Amino acid sequence: MTDLSWPATRLLSIGKRSGAVRGHLELTETHLRFRPAGLASKIDGTPFSVQLKHIAGAGVVEDVVGLFKRTRQRLCITLGDGSEQFFEVGRPDEVAETVRGRVGGGA
Repeated sequence: MTDLSWPATRLLSIGKRSGAVRGHLELTETHLRFRPAGLASKIDGTPFSVQLKHIAGAGVVEDVVGLFKRTRQRLCITLGDGSEQFFEVGRPDEVAETVRGRVGGGA
């Protein structure tokens, strides 16, 4: 299998604070990784990496965001401990399907 990569934004929420870090979401044979890009990699970008065997699910969630209350679809990665990681990617449904296929293929 080949490694796949998508431009992505990782959404962070710590207490009442939230933020977004731009970078790339990478899917390898063994891991799902987020690597911050550009200035974010030097200032506030925290990389994220998880082995595929620790992913419980991948799907799409809809959030209402912004001043004009627009609905936005986001990729949701659920880990084995129940925690969730959210990413904004183009075509989150296709990315979720690809991740599920890789997780199911490795199990």
